[in-house]
Amino acid sequence: MMKNIAIVVKPHAEEVADITIQICDYLKSEGKNVLLEERTASVLGYSDFTAHDEIKNNADLLIVLGGDGTLISSNRIISGANIPILGVNLGRLGFLTETKVEEALDTVKKVLSGNYRFDNRMKLISDIFYDEEKVFGIEVLNDIVINKGALARIIDIEVHIDNQYVNTYRADGLIISTPTGSTAYTLAAGGPIVYPTLNSIILTPICPHSLTHRPIVIHDDSEIKIRILNDDEKVFITYDGQIGRKMSLKEEIFIYKSPQPVKLIVSQKRNYFALLKEKLGWGST
Repeated sequence: MMKNIAIVVKPHAEEVADITIQICDYLKSEGKNVLLEERTASVLGYSDFTAHDEIKNNADLLIVLGGDGTLISSNRIISGANIPILGVNLGRLGFLTETKVEEALDTVKKVLSGNYRFDNRMKLISDIFYDEEKVFGIEVLNDIVINKGALARIIDIEVHIDNQYVNTYRADGLIISTPTGSTAYTLAAGGPIVYPTLNSIILTPICPHSLTHRPIVIHDDSEIKIRILNDDEKVFITYDGQIGRKMSLKEEIFIYKSPQPVKLIVSQKRNYFALLKEKLGWGST
């Protein structure tokens, strides 16, 4: 039974206060404990809020009102916890936050009654080692992007998969994506759309120097090792388009599947292909 309901919102989104108040009022009328993240409480004019650790440890459901970026950042709050996420779209595309505003309250009611379905969406772990010592680690839901600085030249990216040499990409960068992230940056770079629950990882070079360097889809049990071979170029790595750091020549990147997927509540009215048609404009004239 869902008793503690956490809410995270995109603070400056249109309609966010009104729909959040409606949801909060309904939850309280049902005897639920509402856990408001700090920015959410501020939007509603409340001084009391729930710390991230308390949300992670106590929430039975996380409701996110915003766009896909808000859901991705909110997922980091509960990283490692098996908490279902309901995304309400107040942004633009909304592949992850697919519930429409006008459906939000009705959907919340259905979820609390147990009438919902969810996808287990795979995440990736990225560990960075320097001289065999781990210096950084993070999980991502969408993608990991290695790219050059604004004035840098083409970079050389050496890739091994399961200890086997694959290729040295000469390109502006490389995207390592989950199936969920296949409709994000990798799609714009020419990568394939991959059904979100397939057991796979997508590698997509960004503007490769060779036309034969094409995107590749591998099994999600694979471990990827990446090295940057340029010592005189500015190379950066970004995670889900929200967190970034500069790379150095001696660093090695290891990427593999997280043991804890994201439990994403999905619409019972639309399947994934209907979502693609709606968001990408397929079939429109």
